Amino acid sequence: RVEDDSLQISPTLLLTNMKDVNYLNFEMSNEIFGVGFKVKENYFSFNVTNRFQTRFNYPKDLIELGVEGNGNNLLGERASLDGIGLNLTSYIEYGVGFNRDINDKLTVGGRLKMLSGVANINTVKTELGLTTDASTFDLTVDGASEINTSNISPFNDSTIEYNPFPSLFNFSNIGFGIDLGANYNYNDKLSFNASLLDLGLIKWKTNVTNYVSDNINYTFSGIDLNQALDSVNNIGSELSDTLQSVFKQEENSNAYNTALRTKFYLGTKYEFTEVFSTSLLLYNEIIGQKYNFGTSISGNIQLKKWLGASINYSTYGRSFNNLGFGLNLKAGPIQFYGMTDNVVALISPTSSKHFHVSFGMSVVIGPKKDKGSDKEKKSDNPKLKKVKEDS
Repeated sequence: RVEDDSLQISPTLLLTNMKDVNYLNFEMSNEIFGVGFKVKENYFSFNVTNRFQTRFNYPKDLIELGVEGNGNNLLGERASLDGIGLNLTSYIEYGVGFNRDINDKLTVGGRLKMLSGVANINTVKTELGLTTDASTFDLTVDGASEINTSNISPFNDSTIEYNPFPSLFNFSNIGFGIDLGANYNYNDKLSFNASLLDLGLIKWKTNVTNYVSDNINYTFSGIDLNQALDSVNNIGSELSDTLQSVFKQEENSNAYNTALRTKFYLGTKYEFTEVFSTSLLLYNEIIGQKYNFGTSISGNIQLKKWLGASINYSTYGRSFNNLGFGLNLKAGPIQFYGMTDNVVALISPTSSKHFHVSFGMSVVIGPKKDKGSDKEKKSDNPKLKKVKEDS
């Protein structure tokens, strides 16, 4: 018997598990350069990071139209395409951080960031609906939209030449942001931490084109077949003119602002022994007017002085099958790390909704610790020193 290993998609199950508005999200953060150093109880850092973020919102009725058409459940009903749109942001972050041990228990820190915007698409508003009359099958389209863009003209007009390289440094699209964090050691085993990341905005001013459409309400009753046979060209021309007049939009080049994707973390860590510890993290994110919440619990083990591992389970965005794994390898002054929050996605991508991966290396330069100082202050937390490690 021949096994069929092709991907099978169930439209009914697909629609059942959807919300009214859903999204596809992709985010990449690449630290181009980073350095930090400690002076007594103070820790200073500087970073240059390339950030790219995109989010596509799509309504459930859009998928239902594609799967079932407008003649089944949507017949006589308004198929809502409200909320459909793309939000894309690319920028370079220049950050200066400072952390300080207040006492044996409390460490606080922050990072000020200057941002240089590279490109942006910002869907401010989309209200769009399609209604099919149950008796006459007339199609009625209604809605309005507003979309802001900066530095995307070369992608849709080949006659425009644009070099994005200067945008990385000239701060024509300037922005500012701040990160804040704190770590509190309740005792030798239990600690708490909190952080607020990416609070800020970018002002977009270069190569701006904004598209604004008025409220529309247009009913298409079809084409008279006899008239179409007599003059196909006239019918096509009249229909094109009608659509252009109905769906006309205004363009302007007004500067606009976009907010950063603000995140807020609350966490706690308990060290059972010097080898094994557990952590609990609550994750909160604000993207535009959308709020996302997630949780993560992890177990961490220090197998050797040079080798550490962790395993974690997390929930995020109606996804509950996220089992992650991470490794930390220290070779002298060089430290390598790699981690993911969803090993299942590597084995079965179609069964996973979210997948995050982080990897990199760091180099420590300075004198070796005294043997007597092995029990360093727990407030000297490398994660807090960097204020954040994007996950």
